[in-house]
Amino acid sequence: MKRIAIVACVHGNEPYGLEVGKNLPSSCSFFIANEKALRENKRFIDTDLNRCFPGKIDGNHEEYLAYQLTKNLKSFDYVIDLHSTPQNCEMFGILTKPNKEKMRLAKLLGLKRIVIMTQEYASGKALIDVVECGISLEIGPHQSNEISKQALAAINNLTEKREVENQVFEIYEVFCIIRGKISNVCMNNFQEVKKGQSIAVQEDGSQQKATFDFVPVLVGKKAYSDVICLACKKILFESYKAPFKVHIEHLISIL
Repeated sequence: MKRIAIVACVHGNEPYGLEVGKNLPSSCSFFIANEKALRENKRFIDTDLNRCFPGKIDGNHEEYLAYQLTKNLKSFDYVIDLHSTPQNCEMFGILTKPNKEKMRLAKLLGLKRIVIMTQEYASGKALIDVVECGISLEIGPHQSNEISKQALAAINNLTEKREVENQVFEIYEVFCIIRGKISNVCMNNFQEVKKGQSIAVQEDGSQQKATFDFVPVLVGKKAYSDVICLACKKILFESYKAPFKVHIEHLISIL
């Protein structure tokens, strides 16, 4: 039987995972990652916890937490890292260094969308980078009462090993970070943007327009002051009954 860990509140201002933790199946272990930041309703105390793994035993607040979490999560087969985003957004998963087992985990969670952070854009210091098989779940908006129910349903799918027949699965790859100092965004997660389309209103009131086609992800996440969104391209769209045919160098060992 797979050992499953659920990690909540890596960012202290994303508390919905606490409600998930209250209702988890008994087969799952639950970790509150950053209790101090949670109490203070802050993203972090000293530094972004999801950017400092595997941590330091003598480091600052988050570096020490990362060190302890890295040790505590080593024995788990699957690690689910819960996050939320400001926009309305159906739950999706984020993977780094995808392989057959990570894709199977995404399937068992019943996800419809996966975003792959390539090595060029991944920090290499996120929680999912230091565990055997981990995935970050993103869902929004932050304060919705429904997002904990959706996350819990996905975890129940995993523990009960339920697979959806004819499940449609979309995979997106990050190829650029769209930056700018803006006051408002004019796009939505996973809604394709065309070259020349207005994507944001800058602080001076002018329109920022797309210089190429892309699919936006994590739109308007205020935690990153100069990041408007991640720019992605769809690399796969097919049901799980069909064999994987992903022609991209780093996405190997899927079959």
